[in-house]
Amino acid sequence: MSGNSEWRGSVELGALLDAARKKLESNWLRVGGNITVDLSHAPELWRLCSAISRSNSSLHSRARSTRLDLERFDAWLSHPLNGGLGLIDTLTSQAPLQDKKRIAADKAQVRADALDRAREVLGGTDREWIEHWIASLLNQDGTLGGRVAVDALEVATKVLAMLPVDGMSLTELAELACGDTKALSAGGAPKLVLDALSLRENVPRPVDPVGIRALWETAGVSVDAVSSRVLVLGYRVDETHTVAGWLNQAADEGIPFPVTVEMLMRGTLTNSSATVFVCENVAVLAAAARTLGSNCASLICTDGQPSAAVHRLLASRAPGTTIRWRADFDWAGLHMVKRALSRYDAAPWRMDVDSYRHALDARNSEPLKGHPTDSPWDTELAVALRDSGRAVMEERLVPDLLMDLRPSL
Repeated sequence: MSGNSEWRGSVELGALLDAARKKLESNWLRVGGNITVDLSHAPELWRLCSAISRSNSSLHSRARSTRLDLERFDAWLSHPLNGGLGLIDTLTSQAPLQDKKRIAADKAQVRADALDRAREVLGGTDREWIEHWIASLLNQDGTLGGRVAVDALEVATKVLAMLPVDGMSLTELAELACGDTKALSAGGAPKLVLDALSLRENVPRPVDPVGIRALWETAGVSVDAVSSRVLVLGYRVDETHTVAGWLNQAADEGIPFPVTVEMLMRGTLTNSSATVFVCENVAVLAAAARTLGSNCASLICTDGQPSAAVHRLLASRAPGTTIRWRADFDWAGLHMVKRALSRYDAAPWRMDVDSYRHALDARNSEPLKGHPTDSPWDTELAVALRDSGRAVMEERLVPDLLMDLRPSL
């Protein structure tokens, strides 16, 4: 047997060891099978392979490649004349071996565990949008996509489990959910949360700062305590502090009044009326101010998706308050009302199939957009929207809404 001293430190032996390392690291560190050796890597490589394989007749200097049995290579290295170290020990003495298959399997398990935790933690919430969100994170084989960091998914899951909140700031939410005020300031976690919220709210994923702030506010998160606002009309309250005084004076004058999260942080605002109406569009509130003035019932306008200010104001509502909620007759509007019924035990306000059909006019209606949903309070409503394929904005119902907002004599 040719001694290792002849080959120790040679390019030939180095080439074989490099090829063997790649094979072992990609095969659970098992010494078995063959490696293909490119004999052009070193001038005498064919002779070393012949010595290891014990088949001098099968190779010659003009051969281009050969296959080398790793078990024979291991036995050759283990022979006392060659130093007595097997393949594993020889490679380890040069540099630690990486079990890449095991590392990949461990990473896959970590990612699978993160997905299982997300499903478990969020299992009690609305399954429809959660399943859409999780599906958006997956590869075609059902595993967590490589673009999604496990730690970002864990942070996003903890945050989503806390939502909705009532006017809480981003840093407060991050601290409460993760024990880290900066957990939502950058990185993949806030993107994952916003992706989930866009699915929950049935709205396109915003990319501009204004849209992102509005999307956070749909979950009651206040990105900006001054900009987040809710418009009210006739909203009288029991308190006597400064902001409460402004609200009551505006109600007495029939003036629409904007209330910010910052104002709501100054003190509670408890409605004095037994019923509070909620609409989506400013045009409804403006018509009520113009037509009813100080005689308007207590009215809140979300001005689109409910903001953090809307949620914070309603969080301080008087016990037993009846909330009558409506929005546009479109998929986003049905989503909005469905969540209001769940979160605030609200009652639908003219959000029934008869009101929709009465207002429907194909010539002046818009095509439906977004993801379809159901209407549990009136199952025929969602069916009617799907059949017509048309959306009806709530401005078309203004005359009927004003009748509801006029105090009964």
